[in-house]
Amino acid sequence: MKNVLVTGTGGRSVGSGILHSLIRTGDEIKKRWNVIAADADPFAWGLYVADQNALLPLASHKDYLTALKKVIEEFKIDAIVPGTEPEVTLLSNNLLEFKGCKIICNKAELMSLMNDKFLLEKKLKGMGINYIKTYALANYEEALTSYSFPFIVKPTKGTGGSKHVEIVSDIEELKRLIDILGGNPNFCIQPYIGDDEHEYTVGVLSDKDGALIDSIVMKRKLIGLSLLATKRIKDKAYSISTGYSQGYIIENKEIAAFCEKIALEVKSTGPLNIQLRKQDDRFYIFDFHPRFSGTTPIRADVGFNEVDILLRNHLFDEKFGRLNYTKDVAAIRAFEHVIVPINKMQK
Repeated sequence: MKNVLVTGTGGRSVGSGILHSLIRTGDEIKKRWNVIAADADPFAWGLYVADQNALLPLASHKDYLTALKKVIEEFKIDAIVPGTEPEVTLLSNNLLEFKGCKIICNKAELMSLMNDKFLLEKKLKGMGINYIKTYALANYEEALTSYSFPFIVKPTKGTGGSKHVEIVSDIEELKRLIDILGGNPNFCIQPYIGDDEHEYTVGVLSDKDGALIDSIVMKRKLIGLSLLATKRIKDKAYSISTGYSQGYIIENKEIAAFCEKIALEVKSTGPLNIQLRKQDDRFYIFDFHPRFSGTTPIRADVGFNEVDILLRNHLFDEKFGRLNYTKDVAAIRAFEHVIVPINKMQK
């Protein structure tokens, strides 16, 4: 049995989904991995559902790598699965610091495409792929000359989980939002593409050497936890999603092939999550995440267990082909909680 550290295991985090994939998807998987959950906050859900736990500082803290090395030594960690974007980015750029421990992540060269909307647009344009035009918020007047309302305003960096994403329906609302943001240069404006009936989140899994394993397509259902906001403009509703996907696991060969081709072109070496919409028979990517997804636990429950597969690939050099996972099912989500004695938290 190998010791695996999963970080960022708070409530609705990617890390909590990674944890689910290792401790709640069958006895066979549980026998392979001894899982240690970590987080920066003792109020994190994952710390109390795993058998062992550890506290780490935030990835932005100057002592993060030092603290992580102490946890590796204490628990004799064989592999780390980072559960937050800052940790994925930091660790992928510092693999040589952990020669005796595998970091289960995609390559560092792809992280900028997750962390910067303008770099993603430039990359997609260079690949000849439809992209959603992105303007600096300060240049909103240029956007208005080419597109009509509504628009999406979002951060240019670190947009995991749809944080601070807004639909704006008219010029007055846009100017109010600009005033609130106070000229923050880290926000951009994009035209609203497609509709909520044609939004997809796609996982493309490649092994550590870049060989394609398989892909999985979810057609999103924007309702409940997966719905961030809806606005009705005239007779039409416009919606945006959260990072908490639910919907239908489907077979869509066109979307799968489209996303697999992208994964191969960028030479992905691990988990890759692509979020897109379809408009006028064209696909438009609005998020590109070379990391595990908020949908990871759903995928694991239908037999597409990215975390287990990549751990086996990295630690045992196992090879994988297409996966025989379940399709034509709906995944419906709800909140979950755990009751913890306060004195246990203090320890």
